[in-house]
Amino acid sequence: MPKFIFLLMFFLLPLNWCEAQTDSSVDYKKLFAENLSMGGKVLNLSGKKIGDEGLKILLEQDFIKKLKKLDLRYNDISPKGAEILAQTPPLPKLTTLILKHNFFADEGTLAFANSSSFPNLEALQLSWNEVRDAGALALASTKNFPKLKKLDLRGNFLAGKTKETLRTSLAHLKSLRIFQSH
Repeated sequence: MPKFIFLLMFFLLPLNWCEAQTDSSVDYKKLFAENLSMGGKVLNLSGKKIGDEGLKILLEQDFIKKLKKLDLRYNDISPKGAEILAQTPPLPKLTTLILKHNFFADEGTLAFANSSSFPNLEALQLSWNEVRDAGALALASTKNFPKLKKLDLRGNFLAGKTKETLRTSLAHLKSLRIFQSH
């Protein structure tokens, strides 16, 4: 029986499944150009699934230095990708960074909290990123985002005590979102 199931699965899988998993035919420069707006100040890659590899390519582009807003939600960015983002040369013009619905987890969030690459960041969205207490507490105690006004951490796995620490430590923010609205 197990051999039969294996053979059945083998024949039912699409023939190009393996190719799709390793497809590097994406023209990232074209993708970036098509989603750049506001005179090169806004890049919306929401849902483009660029992953860590596409993120590396993005961070090598010259226009990244001019961005004021970068939307990377739903892009399959892992903790390793978050570390790559955290290590990018400073982006002093960037004020809004949307990273919702990726997979930073604590590892990536810790790297991000320790990053000095975003000195003028005013709005950071890290909701639904599998962040736990350690990552959230690192954000609460970092001094690397001196201009931060809005932080969104909804949909993560935070203990009540951590949420209380966030509310206290980040009371100066204009907006702190840590609870899901139903």
